[in-house]
Amino acid sequence: FLSLNGKTYGDAQKFVGLFNLGLPEPMELSLEGFYQSGIFVPVKLGPTGAKKRYALLAEDGQLIVKGFEMVKRNTTKLVKEVQKGVLDIILTEGDAKKAIDYVKERIESLKSRQVPVKKLVITTELQKPLSEYEAIGPHVAIAKKLEEKGYEVGPGSMIRYVICGEGERIRDKARLPQECTREDYDIDYYLNNQIIPSVERIFEVLGYSGTQV
Repeated sequence: FLSLNGKTYGDAQKFVGLFNLGLPEPMELSLEGFYQSGIFVPVKLGPTGAKKRYALLAEDGQLIVKGFEMVKRNTTKLVKEVQKGVLDIILTEGDAKKAIDYVKERIESLKSRQVPVKKLVITTELQKPLSEYEAIGPHVAIAKKLEEKGYEVGPGSMIRYVICGEGERIRDKARLPQECTREDYDIDYYLNNQIIPSVERIFEVLGYSGTQV
């Protein structure tokens, strides 16, 4: 990625042409895209480096997203909506304060139980037979419940569940979506393990701490 500092698409094309004059064949630099704005959020993986995680706003208004929760299959609809809303505001308007206010509104709707259960469903794929799981996570606990009900589950099965009800451990709170209502879902879990983690690193890049969200 290169920051053009106000230069035009034509300037970018000229740069590519000049750069290619100095490259030996068959090497060639190509222009993949020209973006109005973007945000890069590093996710440290250890001594080997950081994972790609960025969002770019194309000239046609399309949002190009890599590495964020909103493009992952196991992300709740609530998190996808909140994260996309934040990125849209930041990249189109450049207004971090407005984005924070937007998150606060969504948090308030969660706390007042206005969020429908279907937006809180977590989907996780089983990677191996149930008998091989030593640690019993919430998706494994639900898979075992489905197996007891006569359903066939195994590697590749997509397990859907909601965190609600009572229990000391997360796996004890996991329920099938049809077993949970708005009055049951665990507000603290979805706030502290879903919404806040999905946006706090974005705001940290912009100079805001997690406590300001």
